[in-house]
Amino acid sequence: MSTVIIKRYVTEEINHNTTNMLKQTKENIELIFKQLDSLNIHFMANAIEFANLKSLMLKPSLELDDYKVLATIKNLIDAPAMAMPYIDSVYVYLNNDKNRLLSTTSGGLIDLNEFYDKAWFDSYKRHQLGDDLVWTENRTIKKYNFENSAVEIISLYRKLSRDQGDGLIVLNIDAKYIENHLSNLSTLQDQTLLILGPNGDVMFKNKKLPYFDHLVVKDLVSDGRPFYETNLNGQPFIVSKLNSDKYGWTYLSIAPKTSLYEVPDGLNLTSQLLLLISFLFGSGLTYYLTRKNYRDVKTIVTILESAENSKPLPVLPSRIKDVYSYIIHSILKNFIEQNYLSMQLSERKYKAQAMELIALQSQLNPHFLYNTLETINWKIASLTGKPGNLNKMVENLADILRYSLEGHNKPVILQKEIAYTLSYIDIQKVRYHDKFDVVWEYEEQVNKYNVPKLILQPLIENSIYHGIKVKEGTCRIKIKIWQSEVMLHLAVIDNGIGIGTERLDQIKYELKQDIGETDHIGLYNTHKRLKLLYGESFGIKIRSKYGWGTAVYLTIPI
Repeated sequence: MSTVIIKRYVTEEINHNTTNMLKQTKENIELIFKQLDSLNIHFMANAIEFANLKSLMLKPSLELDDYKVLATIKNLIDAPAMAMPYIDSVYVYLNNDKNRLLSTTSGGLIDLNEFYDKAWFDSYKRHQLGDDLVWTENRTIKKYNFENSAVEIISLYRKLSRDQGDGLIVLNIDAKYIENHLSNLSTLQDQTLLILGPNGDVMFKNKKLPYFDHLVVKDLVSDGRPFYETNLNGQPFIVSKLNSDKYGWTYLSIAPKTSLYEVPDGLNLTSQLLLLISFLFGSGLTYYLTRKNYRDVKTIVTILESAENSKPLPVLPSRIKDVYSYIIHSILKNFIEQNYLSMQLSERKYKAQAMELIALQSQLNPHFLYNTLETINWKIASLTGKPGNLNKMVENLADILRYSLEGHNKPVILQKEIAYTLSYIDIQKVRYHDKFDVVWEYEEQVNKYNVPKLILQPLIENSIYHGIKVKEGTCRIKIKIWQSEVMLHLAVIDNGIGIGTERLDQIKYELKQDIGETDHIGLYNTHKRLKLLYGESFGIKIRSKYGWGTAVYLTIPI
């Protein structure tokens, strides 16, 4: 089946590639015809130039102004001849009694009797009275008498109109150039490309192969199929054909079938041999393994049935020698018990983590304080008669407690976390009489991301109590928040007293251990919550230098 598919694929690829190559060749050849059509359209559209050229051909002799007009007209045919390397020459002939013509090979008008190429004129005379507007011919010309070999050209003739008295344009194409171009195309070693004229004559070919002499080209052209197989001298050939409806030319690709299908045919033979070998070897191996596996599976089933019915287990093999021995030794003996214990352990661990998270959160959720603060706030207002700084401080504390109580352990957006953090900072500023300033650094776009509740307050509290309170003068706390590709980064940086090296190492050690008591309960609480929420790879990182300050960093996935 794979061989059939590959062969069909190869056939489609050959057809596709050959068709593309023929289309490319057709487009290149038709570019030559377009040059001829372009020249004809120019002369027909510019009646003045046509009349001027006609009058110049009829004049007995040319004057200076005539040469200027002639030079302008001649530039028209010189331009494509110089720009296109495949154009050998261009002739323009308007019927005149002096038999003059304009050629790219001369400086001006030239007498046909003195011109080295006269055969084209005979062809024109034969077609002058006919209905043919365009025709082609294979010709050989010798430009100089001292040349030993003639130049092979393809002449494209086009009457300036169907009027017999106007004249024609002759475009001479260098046959060798086109054939060299065809030879440079990527083809098979035995593949021939042919370009046929309207009469079925071979205009161009890429190479001459031994079977070429036996080809009956007209039979190939008469077949209407674009891609087919034919026999030449008893040998199969693949023919691809493309017709040009506009100009009547035909483009052929001919290649021996054996060359095209050498790879799939060889693959087919190799596959059949390998398939036969594999079948014989696989049949023997399958028989052996099936018998052995059947015995082993039967043993496993017997052990399972014995375990299910609480019967004594059979004697296990003395050593592990294959996968079934491993199953019997490890899976059947230990897996059921271990799996059950693992499930229990996982369930207990999950419950323990959930309970620990609730317990840690509860450290920040004292309900009774909120109710008490509401009573104190009401009492202060009744005693003072109006709200004051003390009322503001109590309200901020009440807001923080309310914030910690609502929503249980659900995350909040960063904007809300920042708002309640500001309330906490206001309380601390009143308490410490503006001993510190707080600087925020973040972009507005990070406000939309979710973070654990009360994630910033413990870090700011740690900066105040352990860094700023014990240092003389006004200090600063910088809160920096930034976003990477998939992470939200938060940092609380202060220029307080800092932490010594030994104490810093001790704090880092305590964070790694499951201890319940520490001087830095806020840091430990936050570190533990991050690990429980996001995994062991998360947590806080501390950098500090005594006398300079402390920085605490944490990362949250977004």
